[in-house]
Amino acid sequence: MKTVFITCLHLKYGGVEKVIASLANALTEEGYQIVILCTYYFDEPAYAIDPKVKICYLTSRVPNRDAFYAAIKDRKFFTALKEGAKAVRTLYLKRQTMKIAIKKIHGGAVISTRNEHTVLLSKYGRPDVLKIAQLHSDHHFDPKLVSNFRHDYKNIDYFVLLTDKTKSEVQKMMQGYNSHTKCVTIPNFVEPCELYGKYQKKKQIIAAGRLHPDKNFASLLRIWTKIIQREPDFCLLIAGEGALESSLKKQAVDLGVSGSVRFTGALPHKQLLIEMAQSYCYALTSVSESFGLVLVESMMCGTPPVAYNVRVGPEAIIDDGVNGYLIPEGNEQQFADKVVELIENHAMREKMERNATIKAATFYKDQVLPKWNAILEKL
Repeated sequence: MKTVFITCLHLKYGGVEKVIASLANALTEEGYQIVILCTYYFDEPAYAIDPKVKICYLTSRVPNRDAFYAAIKDRKFFTALKEGAKAVRTLYLKRQTMKIAIKKIHGGAVISTRNEHTVLLSKYGRPDVLKIAQLHSDHHFDPKLVSNFRHDYKNIDYFVLLTDKTKSEVQKMMQGYNSHTKCVTIPNFVEPCELYGKYQKKKQIIAAGRLHPDKNFASLLRIWTKIIQREPDFCLLIAGEGALESSLKKQAVDLGVSGSVRFTGALPHKQLLIEMAQSYCYALTSVSESFGLVLVESMMCGTPPVAYNVRVGPEAIIDDGVNGYLIPEGNEQQFADKVVELIENHAMREKMERNATIKAATFYKDQVLPKWNAILEKL
């Protein structure tokens, strides 16, 4: 049996973590032995993972950044010193344990899911290992990432990018520096879930993701003030957890919309899909998206998305005006107008719902997995 190792930082809730779980399960069904090399153990995996998948946790430590900053804020300098030393040790182990794990692998394939893991894989992966890198975030032409692509990926066999646009950009970056690595496009995939039409729509708009600046929920709350003036019976559901929870709740109060905004925390995946299926539209205000798996999931559920047209991600999924809307980044008024249009124009929304399910099917597992098999056949 051919063995495939997949690296990850943790298995809590998150888009990358959902992709890792789905890929591990799918490759297990294809007959591969899957081992997940996971740096941190926080709790049981947030997403269902096939029992045949082996999870190898590399360290018992967990990041202590919050404790470090809390000690500084409270002027507990001795505690801050202790937490700082602990943080340095944790960061050292984060790199060292993955390095050791990669050096021990003989044969098979390794799929790295983070840039730092890819650099280690290129440097320490053995010659008999098929080395595959993934990029799950937009590179934004970041100088450090570009330098890594050119100089530190030279032993990577395949670099998997999520969109053709990103693949083309990375190929140009590597030209003249790295002739070994082959760039390929493989989008994230979803498991078909027959929820479209099974749940009645309720007066709800939904958004999901980490409560983090990248997701730009602050903009969504401002947009919501414009929507609720015209559609006062509707509510906004925000599913997710993160450091910005308290500040976002305060912003909702300050804007006078807290009564129509629900912060649910992280929802089990099936429950999140049901909430999507019951919503009029999905709202995505991220400042950066490499792909946007939640867009595909909402479309699969028959819920058209409205999204800021940030670099590379949304435009690879949404056909503007056909199965959702792409909004110029930062145009909060236009964003609100399109959400209201989806609410009020029933015939148009129903047509978009059908189109959304058709587009989502192009990202189903049976459409995407053959591309992975084409690479892993090299084993």
